[in-house]
Parts: sequence; C-alpha cells; structure tokens
Amino acid sequence: MLHGSQSATMIIILLAVFFIGANGNIALNGPEDVAQRLGEQVVLKCDLVDTDTTLQLVNKPYVITWTFQALDLSGGSSVMTAIHHGNQTFTIITPRPDKYNDNNDTHEPNLKVRNLSLSDGGRYECSSNLTQDSVGANLLVIGTPTCHNYNPEVFYGQNVSLECLVFYAGYKHPEIIWSYGSLKLNSTSETSENSTLLKERLTLEATDRIHGQSYHCQVQYPGLMSPIQCLAQPTLVNGVAKVMAVHVYPVTKHNQFTLGTSVIIKCISKGYPVPTYSWSFTPAGSNQKIDLTFKTNQLSINSFSGQHAGTYVCHVTNEIPGNTTGTVTIYADTRGVTLLLADHAEVDEAPSYVVSRSSSQTGPQEADTSMKYTRTQTSLFSPYAIGAVISASLALLLIIVFVFMAMRMKKREHRMREKLARAHDENLDDQEPTEYSRLKMSWEIPRKDVRLLEQIGQGVFVQVWKGRMRRSPGSTDVMRVIIKKLQGEASDKERHFFTAELEVLKMLPAHANVIRLVGSYTANEPWLMMMELASEGTLQQFLQCHGPGHQQVRIGRGEKPSVTMSKKQTLTSQKLLALAAQVASGLDHLEKFKLIYYRLRSCKILVAKGGLCKLSGFGFPNEVTERNLYESNSVPVRWTAPESLQSHVYNVKTDTWSYGIVLWEILHFGTTPYPTMGPHEVVESVQNGFRMPKPQHCSSELYELLLRCWHTIPEERPSYQEILEVLSHLVVNADVHIDFCNLPDHLLSLDTADSAVF
Repeated sequence: MLHGSQSATMIIILLAVFFIGANGNIALNGPEDVAQRLGEQVVLKCDLVDTDTTLQLVNKPYVITWTFQALDLSGGSSVMTAIHHGNQTFTIITPRPDKYNDNNDTHEPNLKVRNLSLSDGGRYECSSNLTQDSVGANLLVIGTPTCHNYNPEVFYGQNVSLECLVFYAGYKHPEIIWSYGSLKLNSTSETSENSTLLKERLTLEATDRIHGQSYHCQVQYPGLMSPIQCLAQPTLVNGVAKVMAVHVYPVTKHNQFTLGTSVIIKCISKGYPVPTYSWSFTPAGSNQKIDLTFKTNQLSINSFSGQHAGTYVCHVTNEIPGNTTGTVTIYADTRGVTLLLADHAEVDEAPSYVVSRSSSQTGPQEADTSMKYTRTQTSLFSPYAIGAVISASLALLLIIVFVFMAMRMKKREHRMREKLARAHDENLDDQEPTEYSRLKMSWEIPRKDVRLLEQIGQGVFVQVWKGRMRRSPGSTDVMRVIIKKLQGEASDKERHFFTAELEVLKMLPAHANVIRLVGSYTANEPWLMMMELASEGTLQQFLQCHGPGHQQVRIGRGEKPSVTMSKKQTLTSQKLLALAAQVASGLDHLEKFKLIYYRLRSCKILVAKGGLCKLSGFGFPNEVTERNLYESNSVPVRWTAPESLQSHVYNVKTDTWSYGIVLWEILHFGTTPYPTMGPHEVVESVQNGFRMPKPQHCSSELYELLLRCWHTIPEERPSYQEILEVLSHLVVNADVHIDFCNLPDHLLSLDTADSAVF
C-alpha cells in the first residue's frame, strides 16, 4: 500500500503511461509453459521489445500486468503490476509480496512465484498498455511421488501390485514411467476426477526374477529440469526350498579324484525365506549315514583320500508362513553326489574329529550309491576344516561379548552423562585463545616426552602424525601413538573444535571400539592430542588390503635384496559381519552419551591390531553441526543423509544412514559407494528416492538391513541395538548371507591398495 508522495508520484507515472498509448512497433515477449516441483519457485518472463531496433528492450514508461487463472476456470485475477520508469527500473505492486515479487525485484517485470503449492497451478498471462494483445503460459506444479508395494511378501505365481501416486496441478498431467534399471515397463494409469492425483499401477507376476529387486517410478514432463522419482519396496517371493544343483570342483570324469586333490562341493538352492543347509555323508561301502556339522552351502576337502570317498547329500529347509496367523509350513529338499577315489588306495589314519551319527531317516536322495568301497577309520576332514568352524564360532562369540559388555556398562555410563553434559555446557566461545589451555591438567604430557615421527594425514586445521611418547616422566619406556597437531594458523573457531573434541575424549568412558586418549599438550603451541595407535590404518585401507585378489609387495633387505609378491588373507564372511558389529557397538556407546559422529565413513574409522575397529572424531550434535557448516565445501555427499544435505540436520538417525553406507563399504571391501555416479548425481538421485541395489553376493535379509538404514523417514531407521541383534542373527549363517561364490568380478580382482612392507 502506497502513501503520501509515493502515491502522487505513482499517479503521475500512470497518467504518463496512459497517454503514451499503444505502439505498433512494440512487441510483447511472454513466458513459456513450465513445470516445477512442489515447494520450489518459478520465474515467468515477460518484457517489451522494439521491433524497429532489432528487438531491443523498450526504454520508455509502460505498465506490465500479470493475471492468473486457476484450473477451475474462475475469473482471472491480477497478481502483480510492474511499472517501468524509463530507466530500466520498475515499481512492483502485488497484493501478496510473500508469494510473488517483493520490493527488492525492481530491475525486471518478470513474475516470481515462491513456495509453489497445488493452488498455484494454472495459466499466467502478461499484458501491457503499449500492446493490444497478451501472452501467457501454463504452470504445472508436481508433487513428490510416493511408491507403494501392496504385496511386500507373496507366494510364487501370485500377482504383485506396485503403485506410484503423484499430486499435480495443471492443464496437462505429467507422465509416469515404471522402470527396472534402464528397462521401461508397461503399466496402467488412472487420473482422479478433480485432476490433481495421478496413479500408475505396475502389475508383476511373483517369480524368482522379481525377488528382492527394486523398481523405480519416474515422473517426467517437458520443461522439468530433472525427473522426480521414488523407489518401491522390494517384493520378497515366498518359495519352497529346492536344491537346483550340486556342483563338484574341479570337474573330473565320474567325480573321480586322486590322492591329495583339493575338492569343493557346492550346493545351489532357491527359495524364500532363504533355505538353511545341512549335509550328510555315507561312506563308500557302508549304509550308515553320518550327519555333518557344517551349515553352509559349501564343503571343502583339503586333501582327498580314501576316507572321503562316498555320497554327500545336501539338505535344504525353509519355513513359509501359512494363511492362518501363527502357522508355518516346513519344506525340504535333498540332492546328493558321489565322490570316488581314482586309484582305490586306502589310507589308514586316526580320526581328526568326531562327527555326529543320526539314526533318523530322510526322504529320497538323488545319489548314486551303487558303488561299493571299503570304509576306513580315518577322519573325514582335515584340522583346517575344524579351524574354520572354530573361527566362525569365535566370531559369533565376539559379537555376543560386545553386546554383553555394552549392557553391563549402562549403569556406569548413566553416571557419566551428567559429567559429560557439564563439559558440553562450558562456554568455550567466550574465552580468549590463550585461555583454551585451562583443561584437565592430569592429561597433560611434557612436550619433551612427545616426539613426532611421520606425518600420515592432513585435515582442515590439524595434521595427523605417527609418534612416540614416554609412558611416564623420566621413563625409558615409550609407546607408539597417533598425534593430532593443531596448525599454528588455526582460527579461534578451529581451536574451539580442537578443544571440544579433546574434552569429550577426556570425559568419555572407555570402550573397546572407541579410540582412547592417552595424553595432550596444550601449555604452548602447537597443541597436541595423543591417542592410542591403530596399526592397521583406516577401515577402508584394512578392507582393501584383505580383499580378494589383493597382492602385497615384500622387499627384503640384506646382502641379497629380494622382491616377492604375496597374498594377504581374505576376510571371511564372519569377519566382515564382525567388523560391522564393532562399528555399531561403538556408535551405540556414543549414543548413550548423546554424542554423534563427524562424517562417518570407512576412511574415518581406525583399525587396531587384530582387526579391532576404533571410532574417532565425534562430539555433541550442535558442535558437529557447527563444524559441518564451517567445512561445508567438503561434505562427503555419498555418506551423508538427505536431510543433512537439505536442512543441515545432524543427529543419531543421520549417523544411522551413514552407517548403512559404511556397511555397504564393508561388504564391498572398501570400494566407493554409488560407483557409477558423480557427487551431484548422487545427491539428486538419493533425494528422489534412489537407493543402491541389492549386492549379488548378499542375502535379502542383509539387504533389508541396508534399506532400513536408508529409510526416507529418519524415525523408521533402526537403533544400534536393533542392528546388533540382526548382525548376531546373520553371523550364525554368515556364508549364506555373504556368499563369496557370487562375488562380482570386480571384487574378485580387487587390487586397490598395494603397499610395500620393509
């Protein structure tokens, strides 16, 4: 609303413009049809050009008026008037400056529509007092689509219905496309009577082909800068357990093997829930079946001998819920294969382990038992097989110990929370830089007792060194440590970040999976923070160094230097799940003290001797948020939750998202997530509902855990205790949930972290 001299000036301008009238050499350039997302803004262009001067902008007083006609075809209403003063400046008049242009938009007559809602969809026209016509365009407002899977778990052969819903407002509806990868799928569309809701339904037959697969719904429209999409929840197809094949490697005629041959028997099955495996063995020349203790789909015989000749039967079983609540049906299938000794030699050895004998009967077995061989009294498998079983048991025991330790420490941690809160409430921002060293002096180490040896990392305001430190003043006993060194040119804010991290480490109770502070030096600059050494480097390096196919260069010293290539031991399925459990256990410990991680990813997690994960780099949420904003140019978008990228929100649930990415890294031996995408494509795809597909070597249960961590709604993401429970369940059959026989080719030849060892 205008008052006083402003009103008088406006009247004069309007009169001047009115008497100029229309001009035949002036044309009106108007807007074009456009589509935009709900909640965004759009700019509709309109200007006057002089057709006699090669379409230059008119530089004389005139008025441009914008009108809007809603979809219900009700009378058009004026939404903005732009008055040109003849000097390329405008006075803007609008009844809603919060919705349309405001007083700051004085250099162009274009219409800006902010915070789009469905009621903004319709036709916008601009007109001028210098022309006889008006020009206009249609605005289509599109909401974010939602994908629904009405049959998340079905039986084989049933129909699966996926539906994509999108609200929109405009004279023409958008196009919805269902796709699987790059393949477009046929679907049926339905538009609501009021033309604001569009549905696209995709119907599929429940087969093995769609089990656990992800289908994308994409909304497209001409003029839309980028497609909007969502991801439907994968369908799990219940199928009875069935043995598809039993393969023997190496392949020989009639499965005959010479003494000392290494033999692998692999059972291939299908069914959901994923079948459980068991094995039985009937020695050659005997009718007595022996139940083996192995519960994976693969048996290994390190050195074949006469004692191993006989029939091996793979048994698979699964339980499928019935139509009545609480009922299940158990399905089972078997298939066998007979191994023969090529030279019929008998080996008389003492048994290396005891197998359990079962008197129960099984169903028909597809095995050839016509051959007769003499049964020996020797062990069926070598001590190496026993070692594998013991390793799996120890991995399970390790996870149980982690959970037990976390529960036992609850009381102690509760007493520490108030102490941590007091440390958090200290107003460090109000202190002078010279006063930052007023920290708990019991941690202070004399500078002469600390030695920096080798720089191994560089941050925004710190350097990371390997070093040594005396265990006590005057002692000759030294320990190796990691040292964070504050750079001399660090700002006051960066000093605050350093001291905040130091204070948290001082107050936090010890935990096996959290880095331990061993001392600090803040009496003079440069400030130092000494922490326990993690000799294996980062988790990313550890995974890459122990991946399949990785080779290590060893350079020998002496009179005759030599160079040799050797392979490091590949991490087993059990060890991979144990690493994931350690990270979750450490995060659970931090959560109890209201602490969150700073940019959680595998290259920020340390690994100590023996493969023990150590979390480092955490703080209170407001401090982590402040630091992320301060270092916003280096946000690791591949690991960052969508709400963090959009709204700068950092909390336990955003850490859970990042944990899901770290778990994906663990399963892929430290390779980069979203490997085929650039950073900008990752941000847009994730915000539109894209999630990384199911790894071919992982079970549906393990992939479901990943998807839960990446849930769009933060509150729906699992707690760390829930994650630990799932991992404790999965590790029992680790080889089923991480199947090394189905590893992608690029992981089998992984060789990204070669290093020289002197």
